[in-house]
Amino acid sequence: MHLIFRTALVLCTMLVFVAQALAADVRSYAVLPFKVNGSSGFTYLEKAIPSMLNSRLYWQGHVQPVSDAAVAKAGSVSDAAGASKALSATGADYVIWGDVTIMGDDASLDVRVRDKAGKEWRKGAKARVNDLIASVQGLSDSINAEVFGRGGSGGAVAAAPARAGVMNPNLVEKDATQRQVYLNPQFRYQGSDGTRYRSQTLPYASVGMVVADVNGDGKNEVVILGEKTLYVYQWQNERLVQLGEYKLPTRAIPLLIRSIDLNRDRTDEIVLSMYDDEYTQPYSYVLSFRGNKFTTIAERIPYYLNVVRTAPDFMPVLVGQKGDPSRIFARAGVYEMMKQGDTFVPSKKLDLPKGANVMNFAWLPGTPGKETDKLVVLTDDEHLRTFSPQGGQLNETNEKYSGSAIGIAEQTHMPGMGKSNVLIPSMYFVPLRMIPSDLEQDGSWELIVNKPISVAAQFFENYRFFPEGEIHTLYWDGVGMSLQWKTRRIKGSVVDFALADPNNDGTQDLVVCLNTHPGALSLQNRKTVVVSYPLDLSQMDPKTAPSLE
Repeated sequence: MHLIFRTALVLCTMLVFVAQALAADVRSYAVLPFKVNGSSGFTYLEKAIPSMLNSRLYWQGHVQPVSDAAVAKAGSVSDAAGASKALSATGADYVIWGDVTIMGDDASLDVRVRDKAGKEWRKGAKARVNDLIASVQGLSDSINAEVFGRGGSGGAVAAAPARAGVMNPNLVEKDATQRQVYLNPQFRYQGSDGTRYRSQTLPYASVGMVVADVNGDGKNEVVILGEKTLYVYQWQNERLVQLGEYKLPTRAIPLLIRSIDLNRDRTDEIVLSMYDDEYTQPYSYVLSFRGNKFTTIAERIPYYLNVVRTAPDFMPVLVGQKGDPSRIFARAGVYEMMKQGDTFVPSKKLDLPKGANVMNFAWLPGTPGKETDKLVVLTDDEHLRTFSPQGGQLNETNEKYSGSAIGIAEQTHMPGMGKSNVLIPSMYFVPLRMIPSDLEQDGSWELIVNKPISVAAQFFENYRFFPEGEIHTLYWDGVGMSLQWKTRRIKGSVVDFALADPNNDGTQDLVVCLNTHPGALSLQNRKTVVVSYPLDLSQMDPKTAPSLE
């Protein structure tokens, strides 16, 4: 008995020494606020750049940041003497500080690192403001390799902690240090293994889709807007079973479909935004499908309509904007719409930056205590432009998103001179929806968008039959919108998507509505397919490593 006790005591002592040795081997660093030289619109970089450096320098079991409270004790640093004091105040092994200078669209970044022995490293980079994230990543890789002796960012990925929360593995996560979560096997691996399901092929091309309870039975229906007809389906036995259809007015060109519970009775109404091709004017309808019967609530509304979640409460709101034949959208702006008699009229005007219209913006809620709300606008050339709550532009992506094939022809003739038969009309392509989401329920919001993929579209402006696409989720990392996860390549043109439960099994899905590709010569008839990816947030698998592609 005594022998067993002595053996256990020796083992416990050895474990304590091993734990102390491992803890002693972990070094710490403090990233202090950066000095910002530039206009007041860039003051957010003071804390944003340290936040990015913190996440990119973390190396589990080797180097880790000190607490925010320790950083607060040090304050700002401008020279080596201040850095030495900061080392003492924070108790860190390294202190990191620097400054960023913004001149027009150009940025200059200077980063300095100092250790307890007095050794100092200095790193710098120059880039366009929109490329600042890549510059921070490059400087982080350099510090990781030269200061911490780490073999580039690849080592960080290999040592990254396993995901704590699992949502559903066809998504590909981009940044292993930002989230503790993956979503669906179909987002990570090729092929189908039961983690996605699809409808039968429907014999028409679609324009948009909503998934909501529109007939009042307490279950979700799948509503698909075709080019001439509106269809309502219910998912039964792995098929879409039609419940009803509604013929669109002859001259109406459908642009988008939305749903909103106008009466607060847990049953959504259907909003159709269309335009009259002959008179190039808005031509919108609001419909009800209660009891599987269509009823027109309002028709021929002279506004482009949309449904958005507006700050600060982010409840769905019906918004509208007048049309203008010469510029598509009237300069009067975007208004919240309210019902008046048998139509809808504008009420409160939304405070939106220049370039925003009723169809191309979404609010991205901020993280309480950390990030403020942002407004994301899709530009005419399909880049994402991010604005602060005060209306100042923060960033614009290099990548293009949306990829809608539904366009409104812009008038190229002189007013009063009739339509031009010579010039090919320039098109304004109606943006696909952008969905703010907090799937992990951790207070950090992301924006779900479509990324179209086509070689031909890079050379021909009006070629919009995309053979493939991906759904991307982007998050604000302090400087710009970064990729969190994406689906594998989806065959066909994405026309709409939703976060909903289409088959009413209790699991939220990423639901994607596709048009099949018409072939290289666009001679084949396009057809509709609906694909769903279950997002199971309840599963936990600590052995699953992130996939970075």
